[in-house]
Amino acid sequence: MLSSPQEVIHSLLCYTDWWQPATTSILRVAGARRSRDIAEGIPLGLLATLDERTELCRRMQNLGDRDRYLLFLWYVKQLSAQDIGRALAISRRQVFRRRANAVRKVIELGEPEERLTA
Repeated sequence: MLSSPQEVIHSLLCYTDWWQPATTSILRVAGARRSRDIAEGIPLGLLATLDERTELCRRMQNLGDRDRYLLFLWYVKQLSAQDIGRALAISRRQVFRRRANAVRKVIELGEPEERLTA
């Protein structure tokens, strides 16, 4: 899990998919309980990616604040490299370099058993 740049990028991009709740609660109430496509008030897809999301959060906590913010702006907010450069007071070229290094670091921060088998 999250052992390649493609997996990390996919996880970052999908972190805020359509099924992510707008509040801090993962439970939908009222009308959602009557919906046939939502079991027990929990949005479909949330539980299927819970492990991946948890692991991504764990690894992101070990990144520096600027790198974490850069990945947030790039993948979640989907800002341009120029806008991210302005926000972080760095050049466009540095945005690309820091992004690549941050993704690489997320992979390196894998679980200990992943490091032993690799």
